[in-house]
Amino acid sequence: MGYIKQQIEKLSKNGGRAKAIRTAEKWFKDSLKARKIKEVARVRTRFEPGKIYVFRYDDPVTENLPWWDRAPVVLAIEQVGSNDLGVNLNLLPTRFKETFLDTLYDRMSGQIKSASSGATSNDAERQRPLRITYKGMKAFLDSEGYGFALRQYKPERITEKSVVAYEKWPSIALCDFMELENMTPQEVIRLFIDSKKDI
Repeated sequence: MGYIKQQIEKLSKNGGRAKAIRTAEKWFKDSLKARKIKEVARVRTRFEPGKIYVFRYDDPVTENLPWWDRAPVVLAIEQVGSNDLGVNLNLLPTRFKETFLDTLYDRMSGQIKSASSGATSNDAERQRPLRITYKGMKAFLDSEGYGFALRQYKPERITEKSVVAYEKWPSIALCDFMELENMTPQEVIRLFIDSKKDI
């Protein structure tokens, strides 16, 4: 058990998981309003690899898409031409999402420590990006059956965008902001499982 899971366990200790989720969501909203707290920051920049972004997305990249998430929580991977690419954490089942972030945080701990030390500690906007590759991320997610969580976004269609400090990944992992349009999370997962059977 690494940093993410340890912190989630600690946050859930008094009052259970449901209370921890409410507390995490309140922390996020309060942090956006607070001027002195920099753990969450409003940004207008393109995706920086390794950072987690929360935003509104009311129009998907692909026209006539049967489903999309209006409130993605995305681990940024890279910029693909004029689009931004990342893993929509909302599309991952809770246990897998926490294990995924826990594993990634531990593997990247050296980079994260360097990117968030000194004056950039708990300062979401000023923390440096990480070196994460699309190839490695896709291979890992595909091996677990969750490659569909890799999504592209048009920056001009993103609104209310904020970035979360590395230290607060456990809290953002607890937040449930998903707003799927036209499908439930179970239907999306089933859609991709069924499509693999046809191959």
